Amino acid sequence: MRRMHECRWTKDIVRASLLGGALVGCQSRARDDAFLTTRVPVARLDSVLEAADSIRLPLADARVLLGVAGDVRSLIRLPHDTMTIGEILAWARAERAQRESLAARATAAERARAAEHGRQLDSLLAVTVVDKSYLPKDPDKERYDDFISLTFAYRNTGPKPIRAFEGDVTFLGTVGDTIYSAHLKVDQPLRPGQTWREPGRIIKYNPFRAEHTRLRTTPLSKMTVVWRPSAVVFTDGTRVSVTADRDAP
Repeated sequence: MRRMHECRWTKDIVRASLLGGALVGCQSRARDDAFLTTRVPVARLDSVLEAADSIRLPLADARVLLGVAGDVRSLIRLPHDTMTIGEILAWARAERAQRESLAARATAAERARAAEHGRQLDSLLAVTVVDKSYLPKDPDKERYDDFISLTFAYRNTGPKPIRAFEGDVTFLGTVGDTIYSAHLKVDQPLRPGQTWREPGRIIKYNPFRAEHTRLRTTPLSKMTVVWRPSAVVFTDGTRVSVTADRDAP
């Protein structure tokens, strides 16, 4: 494969062409195998690869080698000062597999923690919508815009007094489609078993927003309200959230 000196490409693109483009070459398998068994100083891997313009390598192997050569941290972690190209490839593949495995385990653990915290939160608080009304503009009452009013009731269903909480409330239609959703933050103490009915929350009505129109015109009896708590703070300073539990200092 001829070098592309005339093109103003970056060094990485040239190196990628030397190895990746060599797939179309017709060199013997013996030459390719000899290249893999060549022992090289790992510190000079970059220059070794640049000189390998007549070697056929699978594109995936070429990318792995280029990744190692271009990453100082990978070069430092290589177990020996001199290694064969094949050994470097095997080491890099093992490193990548280990990283992917660790990342997968960390993701699974985080999802499990979030699910457990979600189950805890669901058992601490019940949220219902007890009234929905439309308030048209009325200058005589100093109401200069149209509003939708939503009245929520909150019940502490857990064993500890609650100081504040937050979460998302979603109104679903009869087929399960989302009509409207909003984030709620409530700073209101609730004893275990206590229910507090909040004064109506006001939403400025925009007739050009489909979700506002559907929320206004759909009867409350025709909607399902889903409450997804994200954090509960207790009066003793501890809290439960979808990300972590934290004790008071």
